[in-house]
Formats: sequence, structure tokens, C-alpha cells
Amino acid sequence: MTLTAVIFDVDGTLAETEELHRAAFNAAFAEAGLDWTWDREKYDELLAVEGGLARMRHYAEIHRPRDLANMEHAGDFERVHERKSELFLSMMEEGAALRPGVARLIEDVRSSGLKLAACTTSSRETFEALILNAFGFEALEWFAAVVTREDVEAVKPDPAPYALAIKRLGVPPQTAVAIEDSARGVASAGGAGLAVLAAPGLYTRDEDFSGAFLVVSDLGEPQAPFEILAGDPGPFSCVTAEALRDWHGRQCGGEGAVA
Repeated sequence: MTLTAVIFDVDGTLAETEELHRAAFNAAFAEAGLDWTWDREKYDELLAVEGGLARMRHYAEIHRPRDLANMEHAGDFERVHERKSELFLSMMEEGAALRPGVARLIEDVRSSGLKLAACTTSSRETFEALILNAFGFEALEWFAAVVTREDVEAVKPDPAPYALAIKRLGVPPQTAVAIEDSARGVASAGGAGLAVLAAPGLYTRDEDFSGAFLVVSDLGEPQAPFEILAGDPGPFSCVTAEALRDWHGRQCGGEGAVA
């Protein structure tokens, strides 16, 4: 089948936003008078729990059981998480650098006639803040479909988010490629029937990406090629619309592959 759409994950894929999330959590904890501090090692461990609110509760259950009952009773988890979200958006407005190759590839996808979509378990507000900061107001119109955490009950690795993205795009899943940075995301997209390209981020490089057809360090630039972590990119040294068509064609048994 011919490639018709490219669906991007957001956090960790478009930009290395997890460090901003971690900083926002720590700032919110300090404001609330909590003696919680999540360093990179601890945050990496906590990322196994999907969703910031669930992550906070999990941390309290394991590491701060004395805080758990009081915070639940007072509704502090919700308040602290709401403040964390405000701080995160403020940090995003100050600027979140896109990962290598992202801006180039988005423009290439658009100009090549492929449909562009986003599928994230972050909030719509977070998605829009990143896109507006990176590309401007008009960029929200570039996306033919957007799925955020408000749109689905089940989050990645459940296939529901990508299944909804495909439904909104109005294309068969076999004609789309997802670009992800985590094993959960790869499982979600693969479960919905999509071919998946993985570009692991700061916190996900050691995960199992066996479900992806290709794993690279980033999307690459012509003068700064990606590092191949797994798979065969053929003649390509950065991710382009042409490369995605070729790789997708190989996944479909050769149709559409570059000779």
C-alpha cells in the first residue's frame, strides 16, 4: 500500500520535553512544601507509570507513604499536578528546542502531499503550546488529525490513541507511519496496525524497540546524519518523506520502495 500519512508522537519525539516536565514537577513540589525531588535517575524510573498524576501517586505509595493519605484526603495530588502543568506551559513558552530534523521533516511531509497528524498522551494545551512556540499560530492548521489525552480513556501502550488518529485521518492503518520515541508508543502504534519508526530520547534509549522497523538516534540533518541503532535505512542518512515512503514500501512487501 502507498504511504498517505505520517503521525508524530509529541513529548520526547518532537522535543526533549521530559526535562521540562521534570523541572516543573520539582518546582511544583517545592511550592507545595513537599520535600520531594526527582533527579534524572528517579524520573527515568517513574516514566514507567503513564500520566503525571498517576506518577505522583505511585511515587507517594512507594517512597512517601506517610504523605499519601493526607494528600489524598486534601486533594493535594490534583492541586500540585495542576500547578505543575501551569509551570510546564510557562517553561514551554520560554522555548523548547525541537529535536534534530523535526522542523525539516514536518515541512518535507507537508510539501510532499502526505497527511500530517499527532498522537500524544499529553494534553491538547501542551501540544498546542509546543507547536505554537516552535512554528507559530498557523502551524495548528497543518495537522489533519490530533489526538491528545482528553480524547481517549486508554493511554499508550494501548492502541486506542493511534486507532482514533487513524479514524480521524480517514486512512487505512496500513498506509500510515508513526514516529515514536518510547517502547510504549511503538507498542501503541503497532497495535493499531501502523509501521513504526523509533527515535529514542534522553529517557528511552535503553528500551526495547523490537516492534519498530528502524531505530535511529534522531531524525537527522543532511550535514548531521542520524546514528543507526537497529534496522537498515538503505541509502538514507536522515529521515525524509522519500525515505519514509521507501521504508514503508519495504514493510508492505516492496510496493513504493525506492529502486
